[in-house]
Amino acid sequence: MLKLFPIFLCLISWPWSGHSGPLNAPNSDLDSPFGHEIVRYSKAAEIRNLMDESVDPCNNFYNFACGKWNRFHPANTLEHASTGFFETVLQALNRKIADVLTNDDMGKYDTEVDKKVKIFFDSCMNLSSLKDVYREKLLEISAEFGEMPVLMGDKWNRHDFDWLKVVSEMAYKYGIHIILGYDIMVDFSDTTKNRLYIGYRGLPLESKSMYLDENNAIYREGYQSKMAKNLQRFLRLPQELAEVTAKELLEFEVGLAKGMIDATAGLQVTDITHLTTMDELAAKYGNDLDLRRYINISLGYVPQDKVYEMAEDYQANLIELIKTTPRRVVANYIFYNFLEHFMVKVPRGQSELQTKCISRTKRYFAKNLDNMVYRRLNDNNNTREGIDFMWHEIQTTFEQTLLSERLNWIGEETRSYAIEKLKAMQLEINSYEERNFTAELGGLQLSRADFLENLKAAMMLSVKNVRQKLNEPPSALEAGEILSFTPANIIVENKIKVPISLLQPYYVWSNLYPKAVQYGTLGSLISHELIHGFDDTGRNFDKSGNSHNWWDATSTEHFKNRTNCFILQYKNYTYNGRKLPEMASQSENIADNGGVRLAYAAYLRWYEDAARSLGMLPVESLPRLKYSGKQLFFISYAQMWCSDVHPVVKNLQTSTDLHVPGKYRVIGPLSNFEEFAKEFNCPVDSNMNRANKCEIY
Repeated sequence: MLKLFPIFLCLISWPWSGHSGPLNAPNSDLDSPFGHEIVRYSKAAEIRNLMDESVDPCNNFYNFACGKWNRFHPANTLEHASTGFFETVLQALNRKIADVLTNDDMGKYDTEVDKKVKIFFDSCMNLSSLKDVYREKLLEISAEFGEMPVLMGDKWNRHDFDWLKVVSEMAYKYGIHIILGYDIMVDFSDTTKNRLYIGYRGLPLESKSMYLDENNAIYREGYQSKMAKNLQRFLRLPQELAEVTAKELLEFEVGLAKGMIDATAGLQVTDITHLTTMDELAAKYGNDLDLRRYINISLGYVPQDKVYEMAEDYQANLIELIKTTPRRVVANYIFYNFLEHFMVKVPRGQSELQTKCISRTKRYFAKNLDNMVYRRLNDNNNTREGIDFMWHEIQTTFEQTLLSERLNWIGEETRSYAIEKLKAMQLEINSYEERNFTAELGGLQLSRADFLENLKAAMMLSVKNVRQKLNEPPSALEAGEILSFTPANIIVENKIKVPISLLQPYYVWSNLYPKAVQYGTLGSLISHELIHGFDDTGRNFDKSGNSHNWWDATSTEHFKNRTNCFILQYKNYTYNGRKLPEMASQSENIADNGGVRLAYAAYLRWYEDAARSLGMLPVESLPRLKYSGKQLFFISYAQMWCSDVHPVVKNLQTSTDLHVPGKYRVIGPLSNFEEFAKEFNCPVDSNMNRANKCEIY
């Protein structure tokens, strides 16, 4: 997927690994008055166990709410490099996926496509059967496109190597994009059609700073070491040769990274794309970078419609890099990155192998697995109906906010259109109930005996389906396994997607939980995504998902000034001994701050409506917890961001993630929120009651 993709998709979080979660007993065991009490006591115990009530909530609310998280959920190995709510939910989902894939009793639910997914998984679990022929199979796959210099030595003929032809053929057959890339996605200026996007592609270390910042040298060294080990393990290179080759590969990739888009620069999609034609691109780059030839081979023809060029600085940098890099190094880089897609280390333990095979299966069949789990979820807690009700409440509350005096800095016409966009925004459970998996995967032929052949078959079918999209009307944005665990706002669809992982009982939802807990968790997640539709990226898209500036000049100026307040606030926070990187893009911080305000306002709306309906105040409490419903809201919100991160990867986290660390997703928004300070009696200018509050929505 090209780097344009994240601009279209605003996420809550990106988990790395998981630990155990809350109560996860079968619903039937809890469907009694006694069982109901167990649920409420369990939730209360879970909340209290994470808290350090010796901490002053007005000094550091994160430590107050999450002070004991690390005791129960330490990130103490690189296999569990990060722990947090989303990691917990993801691991619970993976356990359900494991049941679906391995439990024969669930076979009665299986469709023909489900059976294919299971065959793919089984073939991965049989990886050890390929141990003696793995290298030969990798070489066979590689030989489809030529020869890798490091394997040929002096026999390699540099004059026969045509790098553009090789990467084009790899892209055509397997959809593996190396150095250059293309994708077919909805036109962000006209969402009624698809367009071809050409050029810049992401790199494995994800961000420019990971390649160029000296503070991140340790991660580059680790990445280089991993490549050297792969060259030894899978291609059986001698250690010294593997290390020299890996060093050359990294140096070339660092060269590529000099042309990367800086994700912290706050660039909009219109800043990094240019609508052009293949003829114009051919004239622009000539033989230095024959993009017409690249597309003709990798797509199978040259489209006559206009196309988008992505990040022309990347292409300009690439041309100079290719000129100054030995062909041998370029060839090794291409073939290594190609073969890396087929390199799967066989773990010693069966449990670790299952984890790895679930991950591999999700890479190619995430939507299918989500659907398989969804069909088996027993939703006795009416989670789906609850989400729909909450969405209506949040949507209505934000409409009232837009009409309020608090947002009078936004011009009347701009506010009017914002309400139009809000009313057009939809929320959808990511269950894929309407997906025609048979049409997509019915022709897939798989074998339990050969995982590598199955990988090839899955890749070939996937890229074939992608190529067909150019002549089809737009469909839902493909985001694979990302949409399995985190809510997301699909900006070009004006649609919020809620993953099935959040439908799992007792994580964010139970009818037995106080509404304060429901709104503090699920409500704040949905509200966060709604605000993304109006943040520094989302506000540049209209109600149909088209790129369109509908903000008047005065409102825009006020928005930028308020955004600058967040820039100044967050860049002064310290994490792992360093200040957080200054980012022009404040989309995540805007969504965090606006999201918790909106969720709280929606909770108060429910509370007041319930009080009028009942003729008395609703009881919003949990047993053995001394906190009011309003306080429980903020505690529940904070505990979603409880986390621990292994010291080795803390700088990696801040270099690759546009979200600030969990600690500051609590401290930042709540210290800006006067209602929080009121509920916990925080004096002005205390750490959690900033005098200079940042606020947009």
